[in-house]
Amino acid sequence: MESVEMVKVFRALSCKKRMAIVELLLQQELCVGTLAAKLGASQSSVSQHLRVLRDSGLVTDNRYGYHIHYTANREILGQMIGGLSGMMNTMNTGAECPRKGILCAEDTKVQKAKTG
Repeated sequence: MESVEMVKVFRALSCKKRMAIVELLLQQELCVGTLAAKLGASQSSVSQHLRVLRDSGLVTDNRYGYHIHYTANREILGQMIGGLSGMMNTMNTGAECPRKGILCAEDTKVQKAKTG
């Protein structure tokens, strides 16, 4: 998964309510009304959260007549886990920053501005 897509997913999951929606949808497919009742939120609020989750790819929808049911996209979540795992497994070369212990050029400018 590309970093741009991962950012979209992280942004979508940055809200507690959206996290709760994804957790519920991982358990079963649900409609807006049921999600709203389980979360103690309005249907319009849940619909807005679902739009963000759909746009990020975390949620898919299925139409059953007049009703739309939502489910969590496990494939996207799996890709996120894989991407994060890959980041964690990046090998540490043990090399330290060559400027360790030395003020960076930007830091010296800030220090001079404060004192001067």
